[in-house]
This record gives sequence, C-alpha cells and structure tokens, in this order.
Amino acid sequence: MLYAPPSVVEILLGPDGAERARRPPVDVEANINEESRAVRWTGRKMPRAEVCRRFVFRRTVQIRHVDGVTYDYLFEMARSLQEKDEMVMLGGGEGGKQPLVFQTNGTPCRGFLEGRVDGERYKLLLHLSNMELKRPDGAGEAAS
Repeated sequence: MLYAPPSVVEILLGPDGAERARRPPVDVEANINEESRAVRWTGRKMPRAEVCRRFVFRRTVQIRHVDGVTYDYLFEMARSLQEKDEMVMLGGGEGGKQPLVFQTNGTPCRGFLEGRVDGERYKLLLHLSNMELKRPDGAGEAAS
C-alpha cells in the first residue's frame, strides 16, 4: 500500500475573489506575551463615537491590575480616556506599528483601549478589531 501525505497550500485571493497566488503556508508568530513583548500605546487618540462607527469589534478583553502600583497607573489611564471621551490605539512590535497577534498563526487585530471610571472603580477595555468599515467609492455622491 502506498501512502502520500497531503501537501498544504495557502491560496491568496484578491478583493474581486480571483486567485492571486499559491504558496506554502507561512507561520505568523505572536507579538504579545506576558514575559517580554509589551503592547505599545501609540498615542493615536480618536473620539469614542468615531472608533465605534469606523471599526467592527470582534473581541473585548478587560485589563486588570495586579497590585497597588498598577492600580494607580491603570486608574489614571482609564480616567484620562473617559474625561476626553477618547480611545487610544494600541499596537504590537517596536513602536506599536504592527497589529496585535495573541497566538501563533492568530488573526492580526488593531487594539483600541477604552477607559471607564465610577468612583474608585475603573474598567479598561481592550477592543480588538480586524475589520474597518469604509464607504464604497462613489457611495457618498449617490447619497447626495
């Protein structure tokens, strides 16, 4: 009996659905972990309403403190974001320019940090998005 293992091929498709290329799959390493790789605050702040209108959130992660020092730091971060009614974009890699990838071969996502404060309690939410909503070309002219 002969045995031949299957060969795995990654097929890349264009926006029109046509096949662009075939290649062996490439492993995408995670760029976030607890030990050495940190998430970077990019400094790019956007109004909360605009972020909710432009991006589709696929997952939300709550960020928590582990001691008194991190509580103070995260509380101030949440308070400043809530006061300005803004969300800040987070990124991975050097300088925070890469998308966030939580596991090997995981989906790359943009991260948006939202802060909420109620008295001495705070909530920092990391909203993850892999899709930006864009108006099709000419759609603004047709609506006028």
